[in-house]
Amino acid sequence: MEIMLADKHNFTHDSLKGFQRYQEVKNVYRLHDGKMILVYNPFTEDWDLARRLQKADDILSGRYVTYCAFEENCVVGEIMLIPQLNKGRLIIDSFHVSTDYRRRGIGRSLLEAARQEALKRGAHALYASCCSSEETINFYSAMGFRLSSDPIPSCVEDEPYDLQMECMITPY
Repeated sequence: MEIMLADKHNFTHDSLKGFQRYQEVKNVYRLHDGKMILVYNPFTEDWDLARRLQKADDILSGRYVTYCAFEENCVVGEIMLIPQLNKGRLIIDSFHVSTDYRRRGIGRSLLEAARQEALKRGAHALYASCCSSEETINFYSAMGFRLSSDPIPSCVEDEPYDLQMECMITPY
C-alpha cells in the first residue's frame, strides 16, 4: 500500500469505480450538555456508482489537496483537504477507506499525510466535520481529535448531526 498525492498521472475519473463506501451504523454520538452521548440510531451509508464518480470529479477539480492510498493501482482510501486555512486549521473535507481495507492502518497513514500537509501550510490543527457514527468518532478520538471549541458555522449548517472535531499538530 502506498500513499500518494492524487494527480492526473495516478488518478482518473474511473479511479473510484471499485471503491466501497459502505458502513452499517448502529450507534451514533450526540451532544448533550456539551458531552458526547452514545444513542441507538441505525442507518446505512453506501455510495452508488454515480456518487463515486462525483467524488472522483471532486478530487480532479483542483479545489482540494487529495492524498490517496493505492493498493497496486487501486484506490483504497482518500483524504481530501481544503487548501485554505481556517483560523490556522487545515480542514479535512472528505476521508474514507474502502470497506474491505479498513483496520489495516490505511486511515492512520492518510491522516499522517494530512498532518504533514498541514505542517507545510503552517497550520496548527486539523479540523473535521465527522460523521457521528460510533466507529468514526472512536477512530478520530484514537487519532487525537477532540470536540472543537470553535466550530466552523458552515460545517455545522451543512451537517447538523456531525461532530466538529480538531486535532492539534506539532512537528516531531
